[in-house]
Amino acid sequence: MASIYKSRDKWTAQVNLDGKRRSRTFDRKRDAERWARQEEAQQDATGTVQTVIADLTFNDVIAAYLDEFGEQASRSKLGTIRHISELIGRTPLPDLTSARIREFAKMRKAEGAGPATIGQDLTYIHTILKMGGAVADVDTDAALGAYTKARAILNASGTVGRPTERTRRPTDAELVALREQWAKRRRVVPMWDLTQFAIATAMRLSEICRIRWADLDVEGRMIWIRDRKHPRSKKGNDQNVPLLCGPVVIDGVTVDPMELVMRQHRTDPEIFPHDPKTVSTTFTRGVASCGISDLRFHDLRHDGVSRLFEAGYQIEQVSLVSGHQDWGMLRRYTQIKPESLHRA
Repeated sequence: MASIYKSRDKWTAQVNLDGKRRSRTFDRKRDAERWARQEEAQQDATGTVQTVIADLTFNDVIAAYLDEFGEQASRSKLGTIRHISELIGRTPLPDLTSARIREFAKMRKAEGAGPATIGQDLTYIHTILKMGGAVADVDTDAALGAYTKARAILNASGTVGRPTERTRRPTDAELVALREQWAKRRRVVPMWDLTQFAIATAMRLSEICRIRWADLDVEGRMIWIRDRKHPRSKKGNDQNVPLLCGPVVIDGVTVDPMELVMRQHRTDPEIFPHDPKTVSTTFTRGVASCGISDLRFHDLRHDGVSRLFEAGYQIEQVSLVSGHQDWGMLRRYTQIKPESLHRA
């Protein structure tokens, strides 16, 4: 059996072949593991490869995948992969059967994950097995076959499914209630400013907490958003977005996103230097305190896009604000109020 160990910033692989030890040093752990497998496979082409595979766990494949592709993954994806590792990472690769994968889905369901979330988790497992196995030079065909069988059963049972399109938008009364709730005491996180800004710009919470003072064009009323969410590209999808004043009116007051920006403290590079998780949690608690049912921070983005359409903006104009690359995707964010169709 090969030994892999780290010395300073290098990885050394050591194998015992016919009583003789051989070793090589590599920059990356996966390269050391690959060399060791190849050396052992050459010693016994009929059985050694299977022995090596039997000694591997799913965590070994996950590690190989992250070593190669981890820098390209979003924080959300990395968090999901870590949780997958916690639940089934110690499973020996030959034991990653259809039953084991279905058991993982049941565990996620028991944790409160919905059909769409479980489906996304399973997609990550498939990607890791396919790409991580290739990177580690490990045969994962059996596990991939088990995955295909498990996915078919889970699809048929409804454990996995498409996300339900939300139509929830906050009412004016609900927004006023939230404003009054947050005004009761001084807060480090300016929740009312963030709420108004989210609706006025239709930005995602992660984008709001990432925009920087250096990317603000005050005279042109524009803000540069870096690495916006994209269905294919994880990096470099930058966009210059207008800060529109007018489409959003709350409690009779027109919301100006530029005014909201300019009253923030310039103590950090970011305009809203807050943890998105903290903002989301605070919003959820505020909603609960006001007795508001089923309202999430991301619904503010839906509301913002819908208000742009209600104000008369065309789909190509709305996409410049929302960042949607596929105009067809805007449909699920557009819950236009029937009363808005009236013309004076």
